[in-house]
Amino acid sequence: MKYKINAFLIYDATEGSLKLDDGGKSDSQLTITANALLFFMIQHPGVISRDTVMQRVWDDNGLMSSNSNLNQYLSILRKAFRRYGIENVIVTVARGRLEINPELTIEVIDDSLLHPVIHASEQEPSAEVAPEPTPVAAATTNNDRYWGYAGAMISLLAIALIGWSWSNNGSLTPLVFTPVAQEPIEVLSTDAMINPRMRENYLKNFIAVKEKKEHKV
Repeated sequence: MKYKINAFLIYDATEGSLKLDDGGKSDSQLTITANALLFFMIQHPGVISRDTVMQRVWDDNGLMSSNSNLNQYLSILRKAFRRYGIENVIVTVARGRLEINPELTIEVIDDSLLHPVIHASEQEPSAEVAPEPTPVAAATTNNDRYWGYAGAMISLLAIALIGWSWSNNGSLTPLVFTPVAQEPIEVLSTDAMINPRMRENYLKNFIAVKEKKEHKV
């Protein structure tokens, strides 16, 4: 916030500065604590106890308050304003209480509570964040699921057969099933499982061929 004191001195509470309209030749910079004390007194015209001032300016801001500190910063402020011809910007009244000098004319010329840079940054519209694209799961048909289940079962069967073969020290012979999805699926089996069946078929075919030849003769 900015105030005009006695119609000629500009007090900028945000910057903690005292200025005249002379191109910056007479500017003064207050310390942080001195600025906080002056701003509090201007915001609370009237008589205020020293304890209240120390509580609000020091204790509430995590600082250690004491009458010595308060007197020191009162002296700093009075000296700073004396440079501009203003005596006793803060006066001491009965029982040690304090008051901003009631003879001063104080006019608010800018009621912005924030530093211009901070204020501008908060007013800027925040950049819109594009929502993250929602991943779309690939559609799976019922047939695809069924083939997946069948493939898994065949794989498990093959593993079981291999394990059984190894446990019986048998040799492995590829057994070709009906092609699935344009690709043949081979399952390894042992001689003990296949040879008896093949031997039986072979004998039947051999006998059938032999009988045909005998009939021809």
